[in-house]
Amino acid sequence: MTSDQQQVRGKLLRNVRSEAGARVLYLATRFFIPPFVLSHIGMQAYGLYGTLFILVAYIGISTIGFSSAYIKYVAEFAAGNRFDEANRLLSAGIFITTPVALVVFAVFAFSWSRGAAFMKVPPALTSDARFLAFAIVGSFLMCLGFSVFRDALSGLQMINTVQRIWILSFVVESALIFTLVGRGWGLRGMGIAFVARSVIDLGFSAVVAYRCIPWLHVSPRLVNRAAVRRLLSFGSVVQINSLLAIFLNTVERVIATPLCGLAAAGLLDISTRLPYMALSVPGAFAGAALPSISDLRGREGTDEEKHASVRHVYLTCTRYMNAISGTLLGFIAVVSVPVLTFWLKKVPEGAPLLMTAFAICSQFHLMTGPGTSMVKGIGRPRMEFHYSLANIAALCVTVPLSRLFFGSWSATSVGLAVASATICSAIYFISVANRCLQIKPMDFLRRSVWPGVLPYAAALATMLPMQLIAVPQGRLLLFSWLALRFTIFASLLACLWWTLAAGNNEKAAVLNRMAWLRQSVTAQA
Repeated sequence: MTSDQQQVRGKLLRNVRSEAGARVLYLATRFFIPPFVLSHIGMQAYGLYGTLFILVAYIGISTIGFSSAYIKYVAEFAAGNRFDEANRLLSAGIFITTPVALVVFAVFAFSWSRGAAFMKVPPALTSDARFLAFAIVGSFLMCLGFSVFRDALSGLQMINTVQRIWILSFVVESALIFTLVGRGWGLRGMGIAFVARSVIDLGFSAVVAYRCIPWLHVSPRLVNRAAVRRLLSFGSVVQINSLLAIFLNTVERVIATPLCGLAAAGLLDISTRLPYMALSVPGAFAGAALPSISDLRGREGTDEEKHASVRHVYLTCTRYMNAISGTLLGFIAVVSVPVLTFWLKKVPEGAPLLMTAFAICSQFHLMTGPGTSMVKGIGRPRMEFHYSLANIAALCVTVPLSRLFFGSWSATSVGLAVASATICSAIYFISVANRCLQIKPMDFLRRSVWPGVLPYAAALATMLPMQLIAVPQGRLLLFSWLALRFTIFASLLACLWWTLAAGNNEKAAVLNRMAWLRQSVTAQA
């Protein structure tokens, strides 16, 4: 590993630690919200809440393509001291997208009645559904214009600052959800909480950006054709990819809602919630990879040196993402019934099987994250279509086959079909990304895939001894049982990792950290 690669790796891991820490706090709040909300508004209203988020997410993708462009080009321009070009790009973004957001909101308001009919909203929930939909859509569209400040901070790799603002926003949102929903505000309370979160996130990001970035200047006079062309040419490709990604991330509920009803959509939402929450922590690597790779592309050096650095970042991200996600998702997949029992108290029929399936497919999906960040960072976002289009093609095969196999439409048949399609398309895209970076299949299997397989081996190995201890009743005893099982699982996994996966540099880093801890304890004593 060269000194430049060590520097890049160190900065990447610092950013990952900051982002992962914020995501752990976010998961802590998200873990308790679904059972609380379910107990107050019921499965049908909860299914409506999840379905509304799917609907407005397709409008919210208007922010994603531009956000990737802001992060990529701010990182590149700042690395080359091209601050004027960065300001022109950010100015083009905010002063072009804001009028577009107002038009989109007006179109949404005009067509809301058709959307409510498509979702089969019950008459009793019509008013609350309208309020919630308008609140969430307005918040998403507000991000379209004002996310430039948050993304500028991310592009400069000020991840710690961005995460602190995000923590404040979702803590306030969580407090409002528990307060308002607990007092009977229902879906309206959840809408108010989401608006508050968005205002805090965007408002504080703008203030901090102006204080921390000395060269930042946004004005309509700075907008020129070159900035608009750069923003649209890169952002439009990412935009289409984002639209496809949101469709694929919610396709099980998109299919199940009209065919099986809101209750099936609620079941699928519950079954995917914990696996998707588990993705949040290792997903920090993908979030930090884009500005890191873009920064490398903006520095001086030969193409071969840049290519080697990008390959190093990619392999580092896939290795640790897969190891962490395997640890979380492997445990969830094997003990899905006790986990759901502790979380929800009453386990919906079909939820354990679906959660196991989505835990496995989520790990495959997460492994595509460094690849998608890589193709954006090197300026080839069209390569991401290899994943989305392959996923759609696989769905055209797996969904009809699942209907034939089960004999009817259900949450289970739809969920398993989607999970199978995700696994197949993820394997294909990873092979495409590896070919682009000239990574041999066996090298990738050894360095990146193997660390994610070991957790499943450890989880399965702990099944036999834990069979001797009956699963207890009651949440407190069940929590103790789960904690014991996870401790045994983690201990076995640590032994397997140290023996079969850890490299010499990783072992040395662990031993150095342990020596530092012993010295600290000795000094305090």
